[in-house]
Amino acid sequence: MTSVPTADPAGTVLEGRYRVDGLLARGGMSVVHRGSDLRLDRPVAIKILDRGLAADPAFVRRFEREARAAARLAHPGVVAVHDQGRDADGTVFLVLELVEGGTLRDVLRDQGRLHPAAALTVIEQVVTALQVAHDRGLVHRDVKPENVLVGTDGSVKVADFGLVAAAWETDAPDPTDPEGSGEMVLGTVAYLAPEQVTDGRADARSDLYAAGIVLFELLTGVPPHGGDDAVAVARRHVHHDVPPPSSVVGGIPRALDRLVLAATQRDPDARLADAGAFMAAVRGVRMDADLPYHPVPPPPRRTGTAGSRPLRGTRLLDLDGAPHEAPRTGRRPWDDEPWDDEPEDADDEGDDLTDEPDDDHGPGPDSGPTVRRRPDGAVDDVDVAIERIERRRARSRSRRLLGAWLLLVSIATVAAGAAGWGLGLPG
Repeated sequence: MTSVPTADPAGTVLEGRYRVDGLLARGGMSVVHRGSDLRLDRPVAIKILDRGLAADPAFVRRFEREARAAARLAHPGVVAVHDQGRDADGTVFLVLELVEGGTLRDVLRDQGRLHPAAALTVIEQVVTALQVAHDRGLVHRDVKPENVLVGTDGSVKVADFGLVAAAWETDAPDPTDPEGSGEMVLGTVAYLAPEQVTDGRADARSDLYAAGIVLFELLTGVPPHGGDDAVAVARRHVHHDVPPPSSVVGGIPRALDRLVLAATQRDPDARLADAGAFMAAVRGVRMDADLPYHPVPPPPRRTGTAGSRPLRGTRLLDLDGAPHEAPRTGRRPWDDEPWDDEPEDADDEGDDLTDEPDDDHGPGPDSGPTVRRRPDGAVDDVDVAIERIERRRARSRSRRLLGAWLLLVSIATVAAGAAGWGLGLPG
C-alpha cells in the first residue's frame, strides 16, 4: 500500500467549504486533521485518504458507498459522518464529528491498564456501537484501541466504519487469480480474528473477537498474542487460544475470564453469537463479580504538536512473505509455551513484564501489576523500555533482599534475647 502523502494540507480549503487545520492522527490509509466547516461554522475532523487509494476508482466507488452507509449510523456511540467528497486536486476525504479528547490507546498509554469495572464500561459502549452497525449490515473489521475515541468527559465512540469495509473489499481474494491478493489480510494483527487471517472472511463475530481482545488488553495492559513479526502474531491467533486475563494479572474476577474466553473462541460458531449476547454476558459479569458502573478515565491532555504521536493504522499483511509495515513486536515469556505451563521461576519471569508501578506514575488499579505495552507488543522506545524493566527488577530484588535481611536480623535478635534471658535464670 502506498503511503499517505507527506505534503501538509493544513491551511487548504476542500471543495470551498472545509478548511484543513492541524494534524490529529496518522494511519496506514489516511491522515486526520482538525478542521472547520466554513458554511455551518462548526469544528469538524477531516480524514484525508491516501493518494494511492484515492487514485483507485474501484476503491473510491466502494468508499463512497460505505460512507453513505456509515452516515446512517446515527448513534451516540458512533463517530458521526457528516460528509464525504473529492476536491478538484483529487483529494478524497471524509468530514467527521470532532471528538475532543483522544483514543483508547492514549488512555492505555496513560493508565497502563484499567480497573475491571472501567474496562467493562468501555467494552459495553464499544459493543453497543457494534450492535447498531451489525443490525444495519455493517461490519467494522478493524476494532482496536486506535479506532475507539474517548472524549474529555469519558464518553466512548467507535470510529472508522465504512473506510475499513471499502478497503477490505478492494483487497478481497480474487477467485480467478490464485497468485493474487488472496493471501492478503487487512487489519491490525494484534486484533485479527482467526478467520480473517486464514481466508479473509469477516462477519459480526469477527468484530466481537476483536472486542474480546481489546477487553483482554484493557484488563492486563498487553494483548494476548505477540511474536517476532506481524506474521507470527497473526498465526498465533489461528493456532493458540486466548488465555484468561487472570493468568497475566492477578485479582481479575473469573467471570471476566469467562467473558473474554467466550468472545475470543477461535471457532466463530463457538463464540458469543452476536453483540446482544455479548451485552447480556457483560450484564451477567457485572452482577456475578459485583462490578458496578465505573467512569472511563479521560485521555491525557495533548502536549506539543497535535501530530506528535501518530496513530498506527490498518495495514496489509502478506502471510507468505514479508509483512507490509509490520509492527514491532516484543516476545513475552508465554509466546512459545502453553498457557497452563508455569515457568520454573515464575517470580523472576514475571518481573520482565509485570511488576509494581513506577513510583513517579502513582499507584495503579488495586489488583495486579501495571503493564505498559503497545497493542502488538511494541513500545515507544525499546531502549527506554528495557532500562525501565531492569530498574524495576533491580528494585524488586533489592526489596526482597532487604526483607530477608531484616527477617534474619529480627530472628537473631529474638534468639539472642531469649538466650540472655535463659542465662539469667537462677540455677
